[in-house]
Order: sequence, then structure tokens, then C-alpha cells
Amino acid sequence: MISNIKNQKKLVILDTLTSFRFFAALMVYLYHVGIGADYKTGYLGVSFFFILSGFILVYNYKEKLNEFDPIQLKKFYIARVAKIYPIHLFTFLLAVPYYFFIPLKHESFLYIFQAITNIALIHSFIPFGNVSFNGVSWSLSDEMFFYLLFPFIIYYGFKLSLVNSLKLIGATWIITLLLALYLPSESSFSQWFFYFFPGIRIIEFLGGMFLGAIYLKVRRRFYKSFLLFSSLEVMSILFFITMVFISPQFTQNLRYGLIFIPSILLIIFVFAFQRGFLSKLFSNKLFVYLGNISFSFYMVHNLFLSYIMFLWKPNIDQGFVILICLLLSTLSSSLLYHFLEEPMRKKVKAILEERFIASGKTIKVGSKAL
Repeated sequence: MISNIKNQKKLVILDTLTSFRFFAALMVYLYHVGIGADYKTGYLGVSFFFILSGFILVYNYKEKLNEFDPIQLKKFYIARVAKIYPIHLFTFLLAVPYYFFIPLKHESFLYIFQAITNIALIHSFIPFGNVSFNGVSWSLSDEMFFYLLFPFIIYYGFKLSLVNSLKLIGATWIITLLLALYLPSESSFSQWFFYFFPGIRIIEFLGGMFLGAIYLKVRRRFYKSFLLFSSLEVMSILFFITMVFISPQFTQNLRYGLIFIPSILLIIFVFAFQRGFLSKLFSNKLFVYLGNISFSFYMVHNLFLSYIMFLWKPNIDQGFVILICLLLSTLSSSLLYHFLEEPMRKKVKAILEERFIASGKTIKVGSKAL
């Protein structure tokens, strides 16, 4: 346990990747207002979140969860719930009134059922009806599924050699690609299966996880060349942009996320080293701050669009409405981060730890206790 703590202290803060979280959330926003819709930037942003989530969790928790310690396991789950659930519940409640102002598409009992599954964060498993009250919350349902499995993947999956693990993930990705080519792209089932269903989206999370494991193994071995990493950063961005521009040539099932995985993995890996000139740029305090508030931004932006752009529909220039919604989303996400997200995360974490982790309980290591 002591050695694990020492290893954690050696980890540096990955400011560049924190900044990228905001750009991923911004891509989702732009897609929701119709900017870049042809290139499915919203799908791209969600894929980035899933892959980055797997990478960052391995980076932060690999040593802590390497041994199956019940205390660390509880702490991990509590930290994840405390991070996600307060904002999810708050934005769910803000979204409910919207459905009193629009014509309902389904029977009332279905909305009640969906409300229950939304609150329980299992709604992405449901292949019918409206997926989310707050449109983006389906991705939290996926994330909670990933979090549930994460410690077991660390403990059992990482026992495999890195090569065998990569072979397994690669084979799974290829099989899913073939399945995406076989199933009709325009069906509602295909949209649910390839976009919402956690059992498919976990491929991205797993890719991020094993990329994180590779990064931890090699991060100190790479030649520290500013010129080399500046070149790699530019090339990874160009590869990413190329995939965006050629994506309309692919079937819709692939564009939900599968075809973007290699380019996103490359960007995360290269920028995690933080050694090029673009890394210096994206490590700017403003970008890092926007990355820190990006979760709140992601969760509230669709509410502003729903109530202002799609319900109120003010008779003013559409571009101005888009800008106002962006500014309101950014300002409110800053307020939420400071006055709800972070305070509630700490409070919920403290309450749950007091409830589920006995105070004063010793952790045995061999014949000793800490």
C-alpha cells in the first residue's frame, strides 16, 4: 500500500488533456446547434470523452486498484458517484419541465418509466422511446457502466500481457466494425446499439484504458525532444482532422464512434507527454479552467438550447441565439462548478465514505496493519 501511494505522487497533472475536455464538449455543443453537423462532431466529442475517461482512470487508479483492496474499491466507486450524480440529478430536474411544454410523443407511463431509468442512470440500456430527459445524460449511463467494470478490468484484464490485451481489443473492434457494416445504418435499433448501448461503447473506454497502461510503461523512455513532439502533435491533429473530413464517406453505424478511435487514441497518447509547442499552448490556464468546468458545461448546454433555441425560438438572428446560449452555458457551468459540482462532490464523497467505509478501520498488508 505504501509503495502504491509513492507511485501516485510521481504522477504529473496532465493539463493538456484537461483542456481537451472542453474542446470535446464544445464539439458536442456545435453539433447540437447544427454547426458541423455533416461531420458528426457531436459523436466525435462523445468518443473523445469515453476514450479519455479510460486513459485518465488508468493513469490515476492503476496502482491503487492493482490489488483487490475492498477499501480502495469502495473509495473508487464513491468518488465516481460523487462526481457524476449531483450534477446529473440537478440537470434532470431542470429538464423535466420542458416536457410539459412540448407535445408528448409517447404514452405517459413510458415517460414515468424513463424518468426512473434516468434517475438510476440505466437508461442507455433501454432500446426504445426517448433516451434521456436531459439529452446528453445517456452518456453518464454508459460511464457508470464503465466505472462498474473498471476495477475488475484492472485486476483481471491487466493480468494478461499487453500484447494479448491489445490483440483482444483489436479483434473486438474489428468484429464490431464488421457488425456495423452488416446492420442497416438508418434503423432506430442501429442508432441505439452503436451509439447508446454501453456494451458497444465500452470498446472506446477499453481502448483508452490500455492506452493508459502503455503510456505508464513508456512515458519515461521517450526521447525528450521539443521538435520531435511538436511534429508528432501537429501530425496527430492533422490525422484527426482528416478523419473528420472523410467521415461522411463511411456508413452511419461507423460514424457513431468506431472509425474515430485510432485518431483519438493517437492524439491522447502524443499530448499526454506535454512536450511540444501545442501542448504548451493548450496548457494555458484559461484552457485548463475551461476543461475543469467542461462536465458542467456538457450537462447544462442542452438545457439552454432546449428552452431558448428549440422552445422559445426568439425572433432574432440565429447566430446571435447560438452565441448567447454558448455564453450562458459557459457562465452557468462556471457557477455550477464552484457552487454545486465541487462542493457537492466533496460533501457526497464524505457522507458515503462515512456510511460505507468504517471509520478507524485498519488496512492489513501481510501481517501488519496501517
